[in-house]
Amino acid sequence: MSRTTSGRTFSTAGGWQDTAERWTITDSWTGADLGTVSVATKQHATAAVDAAAAAMRTGLAPHARARVLAEVSRLIETHAEELAGLITAETGKPITASRAEVARAVITARLSAEEAGRLPGETVPLDAVEAGDGTFAFTMPGPLGIVAAVTPFNFPLNLVLHKVGPALAAGCAVVLKPSEHAPLTAGRLTALFERAGLPAGWLNLVTGPPADIVDAWLADDRVAVVTFTGSSAVGWRLKARSPRKRHVLELGSNTAMVVAADADLDRAVRDATTAALSGSGQACVSLQRVYVERPVASAFQAALARSFAATPCGDPRDERTVVGPLISRDAAERLAAWVAAAQRAGARVAAGGSVEDRLMAPTVLVDVPRDNPLVCEEAFGPVVSVIVVDSVSAAIDEVTAADYGLNTALYTGSLATSLDYARRAEAGTVLVNVAPSFRTDHMPYGGVKGSGQGREGVKYAVAELLQEKLVVLRP
Repeated sequence: MSRTTSGRTFSTAGGWQDTAERWTITDSWTGADLGTVSVATKQHATAAVDAAAAAMRTGLAPHARARVLAEVSRLIETHAEELAGLITAETGKPITASRAEVARAVITARLSAEEAGRLPGETVPLDAVEAGDGTFAFTMPGPLGIVAAVTPFNFPLNLVLHKVGPALAAGCAVVLKPSEHAPLTAGRLTALFERAGLPAGWLNLVTGPPADIVDAWLADDRVAVVTFTGSSAVGWRLKARSPRKRHVLELGSNTAMVVAADADLDRAVRDATTAALSGSGQACVSLQRVYVERPVASAFQAALARSFAATPCGDPRDERTVVGPLISRDAAERLAAWVAAAQRAGARVAAGGSVEDRLMAPTVLVDVPRDNPLVCEEAFGPVVSVIVVDSVSAAIDEVTAADYGLNTALYTGSLATSLDYARRAEAGTVLVNVAPSFRTDHMPYGGVKGSGQGREGVKYAVAELLQEKLVVLRP
């Protein structure tokens, strides 16, 4: 297990530093010590901004940014198994899912390198009006400024890269606060950037209490952008406290899937299982609600319950494991309480429902009240509620009534139904006969309503971090 960051986990232009207080990070399954990280203060957070500001004053040419990002891509691929093992150790993500995350991170870094070399700009035909006669005009893209990146535990490598890669491609220095549940992976990535030749100050890792660190960045006018992935409550609070900054917010959801009577049920069950249980259901696009037309509801419910019951759970290092431990005992206890409350309100458990320590069995619930938290809020675990509807149209009404709108999926054999769903469903991404957890690292990705604002996906994230300057010349 890598301990690269142990003893040097606060990185600024001054190099890796220790602090007076340290946290010990333990293995998510065995409880063994993995290493320690420095606990930074507000003063350290401000020092990181100082380093970022100094770096941006010096500048870094696009070709240099591209070279570093391409080398980071290569280094991640070289250290793939080590990084996957570290992700699994810190978060409990099953090792096969951790390997998949590392493979995606290779792509994210490579895409960022490519975007560094093709920042957009355009000519503007001012002579389209009389006042513009004799002028030549063009736009010059430039970095918005320092980016404060706050990242979650569930994709501790690739989601960090979705913040850092586009920021560096755009020419923005970064101050990074990773999840306190997974700081070692972020530290290892920071060390790879250092090894790839990224000059000091361009990536500044700060580990410690979110409130102290993020408070300092929100109050600092030198920080131009806050990019955050996490809960809706926290994301909107960050925006309210710093309205003059630009915000890219990838927030929560309670992802819905609709199964029409003419759907391929085998495919729908297979994809629902994958979408609900990958990463133990700890992703903002994890499937949480399934609306099924009445004629096929019984068959779908029974098949999904069998599929969930057959899903391997347990040790995340076991190659067969699909569902590993949740990130904390508190998370498991909260979800168990939600399931118990739903049962008291009339819901029935068709599969799973049990919790042992931090491991929750894949759970299918039916007859869940529409106002229950498992339907209305974000569960963030391996739990799905199956809801019977009389029509796809009725399902669309329920899907769009939610405060969230990230991904949603429809399973049907009808083109007309598909197009109607695409028009009416309120979500950042509408998928047809594709699992609702689907995401590639170059697609525009983001939500509407309570699920956030702005778009990730490398090209689109770069655009969020640029500002255009218009240049007008009259020879």
